[in-house]
Amino acid sequence: MKKIAILAVLGIMPLIGAFAQQDTTVNRTVIVENEYNPTVMDASKINVMPQMNEPKATKKNINYATSLRPVSAWDYQAMSPVVREWESATAYRGYLRGSYGNNGNVDLAAGYLWDISKRDRLNVLVSLDGHNYEAEDPSGEDWKNRFYRTKVGLDYKHTFNKVDFLLGGNYCSQVFNYMPSELYEGEISEGGVYPQHQTILDGYLGLASTDEDMPVQFAFSAGMKHFKMNHESKTMQSGSENNLYVRGDVWKRLNDGNRLGLDMKFDNYSYSLEQFAEADRAYDMDNAIAIDLNPYYRMENEQWRLRIGVNVDWWGGDEDKVFISPDVLAEYVFAEKYVFYGQAVGGRKTNSFYNLSSQFSPYWVTDRLVSSYTSMDASVGLKGSPVNGLWFNLTGGYRITENDLSPYLMSDMRSSLVSFVQGKSKVLYAGAELKYDYKDLWNVFLKGTYYNWKWDYPEDANLDKLGLQPEMEINGGVGVKVLEGVNVNLGYEYIKRCNQVYEPVNNLYMGATYDLFKNLQVYGKVNNLLNKDYVRPDAYPAQGLNFLAGVTFQF
Repeated sequence: MKKIAILAVLGIMPLIGAFAQQDTTVNRTVIVENEYNPTVMDASKINVMPQMNEPKATKKNINYATSLRPVSAWDYQAMSPVVREWESATAYRGYLRGSYGNNGNVDLAAGYLWDISKRDRLNVLVSLDGHNYEAEDPSGEDWKNRFYRTKVGLDYKHTFNKVDFLLGGNYCSQVFNYMPSELYEGEISEGGVYPQHQTILDGYLGLASTDEDMPVQFAFSAGMKHFKMNHESKTMQSGSENNLYVRGDVWKRLNDGNRLGLDMKFDNYSYSLEQFAEADRAYDMDNAIAIDLNPYYRMENEQWRLRIGVNVDWWGGDEDKVFISPDVLAEYVFAEKYVFYGQAVGGRKTNSFYNLSSQFSPYWVTDRLVSSYTSMDASVGLKGSPVNGLWFNLTGGYRITENDLSPYLMSDMRSSLVSFVQGKSKVLYAGAELKYDYKDLWNVFLKGTYYNWKWDYPEDANLDKLGLQPEMEINGGVGVKVLEGVNVNLGYEYIKRCNQVYEPVNNLYMGATYDLFKNLQVYGKVNNLLNKDYVRPDAYPAQGLNFLAGVTFQF
């Protein structure tokens, strides 16, 4: 207690001195004699919960695919070349990828995005992929299964004050062997193979408005696709198909932010070949003109996204037909996490040589095919993200298509040529998709679709030819971050065909990546781990157990 008193006196001494200068008659001494007894109050529970404002969940823009006219992207960008948009100036602009595996499997690719100036951008892409190995045909005989695809692409963009100028082109070369077949009457080439070489060229130029203050917005492109077969097949001499095309969209933004527009397509098909309908008769392929018009109205707000339109398709070739189908899409957002959507779409799909090779199978040989028309593809669905990291999509629908295509392997068990049967198809389908990501540690996905087909094909059409149509499709997988920079994934693909003539697709696959350095990644992948025999969707046999290993370098 004495120590406290002394400290108190010392602490107030300066103050006493200051007052003494002002008033010398004041001479005070303060002595603190009471003890200080600190006390701690008992903690009491707060019974009132604080007010918390739940954060608004970000609306997920979940796109869903349509069979013919994918219009899930509400902003029209059909003209723009496929260019990777880099997020920042420090991002890598170039990459090199190279891998090799058994069965002569190879995958090489390179690309570079060059900002020539503030207004000029050039994108260059080069790739080579394929395989080359000895395989068995359905009869047990050996044949050289060779397929190599080479691609080169250039895309250039110049930005003016109010428009973008686009210029680009692509080159694709596909070199492969047909599986030996008794259908060939000509001589077999040296080595006992039936070679084929397809060349595909595509060049375009375009203009797209960028100034939103313009009274009318537009996007136009014009180009030409050239498809050439360099070796004679059973039904076709070497020759080419040329497709001169124009694509465009013109729209007006309304006061409320909605859009009124017109989507248009023009195609001119010409041929420089002769197609053999019979062994002793040949006839020239007829040229054709196709015009598609799609007027539409688009509305969008916080809850609704709506597109109302109609497709008017005219084919001016040997079909000479006008076809009208709906183009209606709707999305309704509720509870901020869920989207109910529906669609009723349709349209024409030209079965050109280019489309047959790129969308079905490069091994095709066929007579001239008329266009396929989908009069209605109606579906409804529900998609959403109820919790963070979880996403789902449920859908079901019904589709009717005139002159629908079904690929099949021609003739007997030694057949090697892919042809098509055309007729009216009706299919009821339902599917579900689920994805979940847990931070950056692991993720899982599962997708399944069921199809119920009904066909109205010509009486002479063998139903076995419809066997490649899927009855059920299942695809799932899981990815795990094992260590920092090390990721492993495992997946499974199953496709049950409508006809048991073809074994189902049964593919168990896995892969792994390792970030060796910041810009260098080592990867590997293995397909068909179960070593199953099945036919791919392009009607040719799949490889057995096969793998690829390589590196990716970014610069």
